[in-house]
Amino acid sequence: MDSMEKTHVETLTDAERKRFRMYAYGATWCGCFAEVMMENSAILILFMTLMGSSASMQLLSTSMNGILSMLLMFFAAGLADRFGAKRSINTAVCFEMTSCLLIASAPFWGRANATYVILVGCVLFCVSRPIWTASWYVVMGDILLPAERGPFLGFMRFSYYTITGVTFFLIGCAMGKESPIWIPQTVIAATGILAIGRAYFISKIRLGEHPSTGFHIREALSVSVKNGRLVSFSVYVAMMYLAFAPVLPLSIIYMKQYLQYGDGLVQILSTVGIAGSICGFLLYGTLQRVLGMRLLQWMTHTFYIAIPLSLALFGKNLECLQTPVYSQPLLVYVLAGLTLLGCFAVALFGCIVSQETLALARPGNVAMTSAFNQTYVMIGTAAGRFGMSIILGAGVLSATWTQGGMTFSCYQTLFFLCAAIGMFALFLIPGLPSMVPEQENWYKPK
Repeated sequence: MDSMEKTHVETLTDAERKRFRMYAYGATWCGCFAEVMMENSAILILFMTLMGSSASMQLLSTSMNGILSMLLMFFAAGLADRFGAKRSINTAVCFEMTSCLLIASAPFWGRANATYVILVGCVLFCVSRPIWTASWYVVMGDILLPAERGPFLGFMRFSYYTITGVTFFLIGCAMGKESPIWIPQTVIAATGILAIGRAYFISKIRLGEHPSTGFHIREALSVSVKNGRLVSFSVYVAMMYLAFAPVLPLSIIYMKQYLQYGDGLVQILSTVGIAGSICGFLLYGTLQRVLGMRLLQWMTHTFYIAIPLSLALFGKNLECLQTPVYSQPLLVYVLAGLTLLGCFAVALFGCIVSQETLALARPGNVAMTSAFNQTYVMIGTAAGRFGMSIILGAGVLSATWTQGGMTFSCYQTLFFLCAAIGMFALFLIPGLPSMVPEQENWYKPK
């Protein structure tokens, strides 16, 4: 492209860009309920519990997004290039709506088949995610000037977590200690129908002309693989997601299966996590400006070690945490605080990954750089959650064990493992671009 030729976004007036930004907000608000429900809310896990699913199957359902995104991210980027963002988004919406309605229909398939129906629905939903993500970057590139991206992304994430957080909190209050099955079933079905709004709002946005092209994966990957700093950062990111991706869904299963908390309380505690995400997205810009990227990464890494370690240590084994406070054991408030901090750290780290990925992208290779890094994100997520589900399902861990007069459950054993992986990842920090901005590489094999 001629350097003097204007891009599509530069041809739009301020009023047009503002209108298209509002349509983009609308698209994210319509789809955010399904995304948050599948990733951060206890709705799906509680629904599977009511259907008689095992803890390993519940954790497996949360790992599928990582597995399929890992496999499909490059294909999804090629799909967007080949058929255009709008057609790709329409395809993603169809998968998303079908998946939620299929999951909601699980009780009608009989208790023996319900778990497998839910897992099939999760697979369909996870297929939609990389297709949406790849197309969404194209949409943002066509409606946002560089100076508008930060404020847009910050408010978008803050707003949809606020909306979903309040909604799921009220649902948790309505569920009570023993929720009837129709409440989570109705919520899941409603999120699927609401996803249609994504396609509607995206259809109102005027995108630039993107000529249909083939997808040359070898050439595109070559550019990314030769970027040593990108590879180093991506490996670090994969290790961090391996350490922490299982922690939050595992904590929900731990509260429900081992601590025997009621459905409503578990849902409310997971909503506290959504509040933590809201705070993380809201404060990220300020923290990044005040602390700088280097200190912010150190702080986030510390959270990724301290939170699973605290979950491993704080449980029924500490009598002081069983003291009633406003009709609930003190442990409930401790778990609420850890859940809030955990989601706060995840929000910060997600923003760090996005900002550093853009900083590491070579000109003209932003989409492939994002796909390359997101593949590593999903490798870590899939390996962490799928690995934990296999360990739980295989029964290789003792249900309880005692050390130093304290009794620990198999769930707390896995929390110890997550903390250990986070500690191991400390060895990768010297390779991060923010830690050593100016590098002098040397390689002379002959």
